[in-house]
Amino acid sequence: MYKKTSYSFLGLLLLLTVSTFSFFTGCEKKEVPKETVKTPAETTPQPAVEQPKVEEKKAVLDLKGTYTGTLDSRATTLKITEQTDSTFTGSITINYREVRKQTVSGKFSPEKLTLSMNDTQHNRYAGTYSAKLSADGKTISGTFTEKVDKASSSFTLNKK
Repeated sequence: MYKKTSYSFLGLLLLLTVSTFSFFTGCEKKEVPKETVKTPAETTPQPAVEQPKVEEKKAVLDLKGTYTGTLDSRATTLKITEQTDSTFTGSITINYREVRKQTVSGKFSPEKLTLSMNDTQHNRYAGTYSAKLSADGKTISGTFTEKVDKASSSFTLNKK
């Protein structure tokens, strides 16, 4: 005779198939356009961030040029030809009976406006110069001291 077939197994199988299909089609990621909404923090003006202060380098006076005047009551010309921030080189000519011409090198203190300079050629008349520079950089005045005799002479030179 006919066997009674249980449809509960087929129903269960059909239910599982439909559930699985629904599950996977329902889980698809759908792109939804995003609205850009600014938060209060983004619309509120932010205070300016203070940048660290960079110490500005003070401009150093330009010593290069020709200075004329007197040293030991003799006509004198100082020519400063090269300068870095605090060092310089050049030449000095002093009009004694026999003209003395020396190359010089020196140091400059911009804070104190002082100069110290040495004759670079070694001879009997070589010496050192210690001077003060005017605030405008136009006048150098000081003392020259010979290395051998220790004789000192004052000088004043003005920039041309």
